[in-house]
Parts: sequence; structure tokens; C-alpha cells
Amino acid sequence: MSALLSRVAALLVVAVVAGCDPTSTAPVTSDAGASPNASILPAPLATEAPELLDAGGPTTKIDAGPQGIPADSAGRLVLPDAGAPLPEALRADPIAPESPTSREVAGLSLDAVFHWRDVPAPPKATEVSADGLREAQKLTALTWKIDLADAGRMRIEFTSRALPLPAHAEIRARADRYGNLVIWPMATEYRVIQPGALRTVVGERRVDVTPLALGIVRSQGEGKRLGLVTRKVELGSSLGTLKLELGKAPEVGEGGQLLCRALVEMDGIDPKTPVCQPGEVPLLAIYTWASSDPSKPGGGVTFEVTTLTKRTDVALNGMLTPPPGAAFAATGLPAVPHGIFLSKDELTAFRTGPLTMPPSTDATAPGEGFVAVNHSDTLLYLLLDGVPVVSVPPGSDRYVIGPVRGHYVAQWRTFLGEKVYPAQAIDMPARLVHGGAADAGAPDGG
Repeated sequence: MSALLSRVAALLVVAVVAGCDPTSTAPVTSDAGASPNASILPAPLATEAPELLDAGGPTTKIDAGPQGIPADSAGRLVLPDAGAPLPEALRADPIAPESPTSREVAGLSLDAVFHWRDVPAPPKATEVSADGLREAQKLTALTWKIDLADAGRMRIEFTSRALPLPAHAEIRARADRYGNLVIWPMATEYRVIQPGALRTVVGERRVDVTPLALGIVRSQGEGKRLGLVTRKVELGSSLGTLKLELGKAPEVGEGGQLLCRALVEMDGIDPKTPVCQPGEVPLLAIYTWASSDPSKPGGGVTFEVTTLTKRTDVALNGMLTPPPGAAFAATGLPAVPHGIFLSKDELTAFRTGPLTMPPSTDATAPGEGFVAVNHSDTLLYLLLDGVPVVSVPPGSDRYVIGPVRGHYVAQWRTFLGEKVYPAQAIDMPARLVHGGAADAGAPDGG
């Protein structure tokens, strides 16, 4: 009991200090200069990985608003087990490979998808092919396949052709470490992703460590999803708000806690938050980002688990972190060579046929299809009739062949929805430019 009281006292000291120092920030490292999302980060970035909250140790504070220690619905402090060793934070160094094993354990397998908001509808015209658009939406669904082991292992496989990381790349994590590993397809290489960098990895295909905070936690009651009783919470950080729905699943052990850590970290929340508990699995995560314009809502994205399978045969050999034989990568991430998500035939199927139209007045437009030009400093997606067709890296362009001559609706956006730009009616062929004078005054989101 004395140890527990000491721990409570230490955490109270941290909370008091946090209230007295609203300008404290955590350090940052980046692959490529300043963070492209600086407009949604009120706190400045720094130069190394952030300190994670320990009882009585340093913490990153939220710049504005109330702060405190997370509590349950009855107002009781939620503290980690005083006798349990805390995981260590990963550093950007090689990790000794884990030994192969034939062991199988209990756990869960999940299918999950990201849903975008404010997606524009196609034009209402007879030549628009509903079947072609519906098939393209299926082919570009933003899906993950997730395995969680009760022994404290997580593997996320990217299973979509339209994600920032390529199909069959993975994110892996283990319960005795804070942070994650990105695994190249075929497990040829791995890179250590320190705590605070997962949001930019998942959303922008870059490694940029940003500040983490304990955040504000509010209970939102209970519910039911995919046959599991759920606990609902809302977390707030300087980046925005995150609504989580956590299903009670004893067989997931510490595996579900790892997925929870990953999802809260993407909202700028310290993965040590007591919100993430063993025996629970996140089934829904709704992100709403802070807007730099108080008169307009921020953008966002929703993560949803669509299927859940309880298992007793999860093979730990496929979840080793890092995998045996994988080479350590000090920089870079798995490459996405072209970023064009649909074939020429799949894009042609957006219409039943070409329209007869006068020649384009834009001398820079190609003879067919379109050129997408991104003059901004972050990875952007271009949607055509509400379907993601290409991702364009910062300061780059992509030439896409397939859409036939006619009228379309185009929209630029970031993957996680921090920036959602107004939809535009366009005529094909076209040259679609984002950034510079063409982007002056564009809204931040929503």
C-alpha cells in the first residue's frame, strides 16, 4: 500500500508541474525537414524522441486546456500495477532478432478499414458508370489485417493497394517495448519507429517524431460491437480528439493493448495511457483533428474493425519483432513506386464512354488522362469521383492514363484527413495542380 500511495503522490506532482509549465515540448526527429502538419501542431517540434510519462518522471504537456490524471467512471485514479516493470521505449537502433518458435497461443484476428469523411459524389450524368465506380471503390478500400496474440505481440498487415505504405508491409509491436517496427514486404528489412512517429508513418510515409501528452480522458459509457461488450472513451490532445470503443476480450491478453497504444499514439497521446488495458481490443477509433480556423471544423478519419475471429492457434513465429533475417534500416520506409492505384482499364470503367467535347483550352493538359501535380510539402491523395486514384509525394507529379474524355469531380486530401480540400468539377484531359497560387486560401479541413 505504501508503494501505491507513493506512486499516486508522484503522479500528482507531475500533474501540478504540468499545470505550471504549459510551454514544455518534447523533442522530435524527422526524415525530411519540418513537419508538413505544423499548422495543426500548436507546440513547436524539437530534435529527439519524446520522453514518455513515468510515475514521477517528465511528461509532455498539452499547450492549452485542463490536465490531470486519467480516472475511471467513478473518478478513481487509474494506475498501472505498482509491481509490474514498465516497458522500455524503442530507440532508433538495431534490435536483436527473436528466435524462431513453433509456439501457438490464443488471440484475435481482425479485418479493419479506414473511412474518409467529406468524400465527393460523382457527377449526375448518364455516362457515369455506377458499376465501374463501385468496383474501383472495392479495389481501393483502405484495409488492414491485424493479428493480436495474448502473449503480447501485434502484427498489422497493409492489405490495400491505396495506403501510404505498400501492400504486405507490416507494423509489428511487442508488449515489453513502447514504439513499433515497420517491416518491409517479405520481411527483408525493418525500421524502428520511436514513440511519437507512428502518425506520420501511417499517414504520410515519413518518420517525424512529434510531441506526446497524457491528454484528457472522458468516459462515454458502454455499448456493444461485433458481439463484444464495449467501453467508450474520448481522449483529447493538442492534435484533436479521439473517440475509442474498446471491446472486452480476455483471450486477446496484452495483444489488444498494443493496438490501443498504436491508435492513441496517432492522436498524440502517450502510449502509456491507462486507457489501454490488457483484455480489451479497440473496435472503433474516430479521429477529429484540431482546425487552425476556429470557425470551421477540423478534418478526420475513422478506423473500424469489420470482422473479429477468436483464435487459439496464433503462430508466434509470424509475429517475431523483429523477424529473423530482416536487415536493419536506419532510414527510409518501404517504397511505393508509382502511387497509381488503378489500371488503365479500371479507370476507363468510370464512364460508359467518352463525351464529345471541344478541345481543352489548357495548353499544359496531356492528350489523355491527367497529370496530378503536388506543390505542397506533404503526401497528398487525389480522388476522382470519390475514389482514390493516385497519391503524389511532396513536390512531385504523376501522369495517370485511363479516364476518358468527360466531366469528373476531383478532390485533394491527406490520408488521415488533416487537410481536406474542396472538390472541383473538372474536364478530362486535365492538369490538376495543388499548391502555390492555386492553393491560396484553401481551407484546412472539413
